[in-house]
Amino acid sequence: MPELLMISSHFIDHGGGLERVADDLARRLAEDGRFAVTLAAHGPAPSGLAYRTLALRASSIVERLTGLPLLFPHPADLFALAKAVRKADVVVLHDNLYLANLIAQWVAQRRAIPTILIKHSGWVHSPSAVMRTAQSIANRLVLGPSLRSATRCVAVTAAKRDSLSHLARGRNIDVIENGIDTSLFSIQEVERDIDVLFVGRFVVKKGIGLVERLAAQMPECRFLCAGFGPAAPQRTRANILVVDRPDPAEIARLYARARVVVVPAHSEGTPLVVPESLACGTPVIASRQAAHPALPLAAILPIDLDWPDAVVRQWKAAIAAALAEKADPHRLHKAVTDHFSLIATAGRYAALIEEVVGVPYALPERRSARPEDSIDDIASGAS
Repeated sequence: MPELLMISSHFIDHGGGLERVADDLARRLAEDGRFAVTLAAHGPAPSGLAYRTLALRASSIVERLTGLPLLFPHPADLFALAKAVRKADVVVLHDNLYLANLIAQWVAQRRAIPTILIKHSGWVHSPSAVMRTAQSIANRLVLGPSLRSATRCVAVTAAKRDSLSHLARGRNIDVIENGIDTSLFSIQEVERDIDVLFVGRFVVKKGIGLVERLAAQMPECRFLCAGFGPAAPQRTRANILVVDRPDPAEIARLYARARVVVVPAHSEGTPLVVPESLACGTPVIASRQAAHPALPLAAILPIDLDWPDAVVRQWKAAIAAALAEKADPHRLHKAVTDHFSLIATAGRYAALIEEVVGVPYALPERRSARPEDSIDDIASGAS
């Protein structure tokens, strides 16, 4: 049975969308029975998972201060990760924003082990010229070479693929959209006692600023924000409740309790929040960037992260209209099951993994020994 090493930023209890996608895929592939699955991620591993785990210690001070997912792994755990990579038949990387993922890819490349790079992020919008410049430099020096050296590349939306194509320089990037676990995200018989729900990281690009503007202008509505991040809404406002890092089951209950979900994100394609909400029978108002042509949304609206009054008024009117209408929850749920099947998504990844395991990987020509080669050499001696 092929050994599949999957590497994510965190385990599922961290609360992010990428972590939930990684858990869903690892669990489905482990249950499939064709692969021996290990998930390596930062933080202590939760108990009761359906796959093996490799826990990595890391400092997350940059993430806590800025919301950027920059982690600095413990050196000893990097050696353990390198050893796990050498034992794997294939390495699946959930994004290449993280130092651990980049090192794992580099070790796999040296050992002729095939890699599948799944890109969950594209160009990250930032109002800061300094951040945009830093991102451009990182894309050219790090992310572009990582894309081009992977055995296969996958983007989770077509928009993310398009935003990365110039970095891939002609390399094909497949699109495999994230599947939704509709056994969890489904219609529930609960009271819809949340008027407006926001789920996601509390950062500028997710549109958290709009939610605060809307709550101030709609005091008669009960807003709930679920997530984490440096720009958390003020808890002093009477009509905004904040839930920190809800687990997937709690997120599903919040969707089911909501009358409408807002997704004012500056995103590269449709985030998980959109199909998950619809799977729970809840109407969604989304930005043009977050909309999906196959999904029935209550409204698709423009965004401006400075949130001028004209844009806020459009969102306010759309929310009022959605609250006044009675949506058909079963129609919304069916749209998700028709287009976002987790079983189908896992099946596509399983086929891709079997394909790359069966194809010899071209070992890049090495011009000379380099000092940085020592990390893998040390890991080799540790086995």
